[in-house]
Amino acid sequence: MMNIKAFHPGIYIKDSLDVMEMTSKEFSARTGISERTLSSIITGKGDITFEVAYKLAEFFDNSVNFWTNLQNQYDIYLKESEKETELKNDGELFKKIEKYLFENKFISDEQDKISNIYNARKIAGVNSLSLLNTKDSLICFKEVNTQKTTDFFAQNFWIALALNEARKKISGKYDKEKLINYIPEIRSLTIKEPNFFYPRLQEIFNECGISFVLLPYLTKSNIYGATKWFSKNNVMLAISNRNEKADLFWFTLFHEISHVLMEHRREALVNIDGSDDEVANKMAENMLISELEWNEFIKKESFTIDSIENFALKVNILPCIVLGRLHKERPNLVPYGKFDKYFNISYTLKN
Repeated sequence: MMNIKAFHPGIYIKDSLDVMEMTSKEFSARTGISERTLSSIITGKGDITFEVAYKLAEFFDNSVNFWTNLQNQYDIYLKESEKETELKNDGELFKKIEKYLFENKFISDEQDKISNIYNARKIAGVNSLSLLNTKDSLICFKEVNTQKTTDFFAQNFWIALALNEARKKISGKYDKEKLINYIPEIRSLTIKEPNFFYPRLQEIFNECGISFVLLPYLTKSNIYGATKWFSKNNVMLAISNRNEKADLFWFTLFHEISHVLMEHRREALVNIDGSDDEVANKMAENMLISELEWNEFIKKESFTIDSIENFALKVNILPCIVLGRLHKERPNLVPYGKFDKYFNISYTLKN
């Protein structure tokens, strides 16, 4: 059966002119519809507006709704056709996150793929996954140091997912002074076990008006953590459990805290190569280990298992955090990998 919705309403005007053996010029003169507008409609390029529908209804002695409905049905047909193409494109993007969503129980393998594509859109809070396929320059990123190309879709999907979780946790207005006062306690949590420090972090950030989110790492997103202000008074601080290494978790957390303290809001553009990101790195380092204590430690240029352990005990911080900073600042004396088996700790954290 022929689908009349698939035909532009201009074809009905053209057929009527053929039946009446009337030229477009004459029809234009009789209806008051300009020849240009009429030509555009007949060729399927222009729409039947209310004004045109009114003039057509007067001439053909039928209703305005008849013509506006023809146009609406055709527009709906076009949109449904676009949706089919869009769904196909979203299906290709869905393949990138399908395993992640299944493994972390965001979607069920009992549903068909089309349903899960719609579920993925809902989880991300978008009408189409394709909308997440461009770089979001409004995020303050601490990205993994990698030569691999970042997948902006994976990156933005992770952020969208984190934002949806963050909005569920809004507890009040952001309080900068309260956050500053909590820094010493947050730092002291580095020597605690995850089953203690994670709930306490949630409590602290809630009191400070910060939505704290921990999400599993999404392959190729290259995200350790992100901050984003999603309203004037609410900020998300999200952490990925990439590598599950304790030193990376704590440095990333303090890096993102630095962005929050510097209030890099929507108007700020911060990326991993920008100066603001380096400022955040420095702030994070100094909040974890004061500059005075660090300089006192490194001036001896003697780094052993005992010296690292003793310094960590002295400043009340995890030895792997000290080791991680030495890897970065003194790679000639403490190259990456050295002492890792003595100090590295892995966390298995779930939101």
